[in-house]
Amino acid sequence: MFSRPTAPTALQSYAARSMTTLAAPHSSLPPDFSHLDLGLPSAVTRNLEQVVEGLDNYRTEENNVAYLTRQIAREKTRADAYVTGRKEENVRRVAQGLPPLPEEDVSRLFKIPPEPNRLESMLLLGQIDASAKNLEEATSTGLVRIYAAQDP
Repeated sequence: MFSRPTAPTALQSYAARSMTTLAAPHSSLPPDFSHLDLGLPSAVTRNLEQVVEGLDNYRTEENNVAYLTRQIAREKTRADAYVTGRKEENVRRVAQGLPPLPEEDVSRLFKIPPEPNRLESMLLLGQIDASAKNLEEATSTGLVRIYAAQDP
């Protein structure tokens, strides 16, 4: 029922040695990660967040414009179909000798919304551009620091 304990495998003994090595380092000095700090200003992260936020806002605005454009196209299609049907009906009535139906104002029957304003999209693109330029300036100095910190 119970199996007899076996000798540890090579992998198990290696894992045990590495765990004891990690648990008790040979050096009494604490690890120092200060050489990894490139000293990039917080402006880089702030500008990157602004670019991402601006892109999200722009995408939302463009989706709204696309939705309104589709709504306008649907309403225009419905109005054109109504006008075409009305003309066909008048042709049939004239062929039967009946008087044609009076012309109706289509704009009164169908509420075609105005074209969406694209000013908001243009303003968002300007904000994204400005944030990207600020990000470019801030990261260019960091890039120089990274190349300078590399070992030759």
